[in-house]
Amino acid sequence: MENVKLFQWVELKQDVPDSPVKKGDRGVVLDYLKPTKRQSEPGYNLEVFKDGETLDVVSVPISWVIPLSKVWGENIIDFTVA
Repeated sequence: MENVKLFQWVELKQDVPDSPVKKGDRGVVLDYLKPTKRQSEPGYNLEVFKDGETLDVVSVPISWVIPLSKVWGENIIDFTVA
């Protein structure tokens, strides 16, 4: 599985247990998690959004996400008036 950049958008492949996060929800990668004795697969901490608001912050294995091409903060339009 390819690693993604920090703040890259991802889509969840499945529901996250004990969380309102569901398959198809989108979030940004906040941190990379190394494998541990308890969780052998590396993972990501994600901030998941719904309707422009934070839905939850969750930790999931890498295999649970689909990387998307956008990164948080790229291609921001400047609406300031000169």
